[in-house]
Amino acid sequence: MRTPAALVPALALILLVAAPAAAAAGVRSVTLAGPRPFGLFIGDAILLEADIVADPGFRVMTASLPRPGPVTYWLDLRSVAVEDGGVRDGAGHHRVRLEYQTFYAPLEPRALDIPSLTLTLNDGARSAEAVIPAWTFLTSPLRELRSGAGGDGGGPYLRPDVPPRPVDGTVGMLAAAGSGTALPLLLALNAWHRGWWPFRARARRPFMRALRVARLDLQMTGDAGAYRAALLAFHRAFDAAAGRRVLGDDVPVLLDAVPAFRPLRADIERFFEASRLAFFGADTAAAIDRLPPAALLALGRRLTAAEREAG
Repeated sequence: MRTPAALVPALALILLVAAPAAAAAGVRSVTLAGPRPFGLFIGDAILLEADIVADPGFRVMTASLPRPGPVTYWLDLRSVAVEDGGVRDGAGHHRVRLEYQTFYAPLEPRALDIPSLTLTLNDGARSAEAVIPAWTFLTSPLRELRSGAGGDGGGPYLRPDVPPRPVDGTVGMLAAAGSGTALPLLLALNAWHRGWWPFRARARRPFMRALRVARLDLQMTGDAGAYRAALLAFHRAFDAAAGRRVLGDDVPVLLDAVPAFRPLRADIERFFEASRLAFFGADTAAAIDRLPPAALLALGRRLTAAEREAG
């Protein structure tokens, strides 16, 4: 059957109109939301969210998304993100987040347009295009360029600077002077308490000196002779603390003379046992096994702390 010649133009027009409609049949709607479209200044960030409703199965093609970077000389696209909202009410939902930043510095309030975008959606067999419309906003200058209320026309209207208030620095100066005076005194008291120079040679701190000598001897050589020298240094400290010669049997007398050493009685007795093995038993190896150098120095530190607490 032949088509009448008069119907050919009409059919051609129908096909031309139906072809774009079929190509966009996968996209049902595009809704754009943004911040308030006024009161924006140079440097402000603008977040636009486009909600795309499409037929089930359609996905936004990543290749169609714009790349972050300059859009115009005054507008940058900072980030792009797509969220899949799933299928609701028989349609697929997609949200496209576009964050822009404006660098336009207007001399007066001016309306600007963020250009539209065309995204491609695909379901594996068909493609469809979603057009995100342009968004218009009003940008303003950072300061008023018209004359002030007086109408003198003398140029930009600016408020005068707030005059600085005088600050009374007396309290701060007195606090600084007091701190500067107290610091040397506190350092001197701490040096006296810990036996630092120039209070290093105080007779009331024999174990501090013994610990220093023993540590130096053991670090320099670490042999049996150095170990016996360290033991001897602590013997002299025990003698100075008790005010007499102290042997292993005299530990109770030592503890009566220096009550601060009583919590260390077991360690002190072990010291005298090791000393007896080293000096009277001529068995330094057994003495080291009974009280190793590290344990000897640890005992010295505890004795030093005890004599410091005792005053």
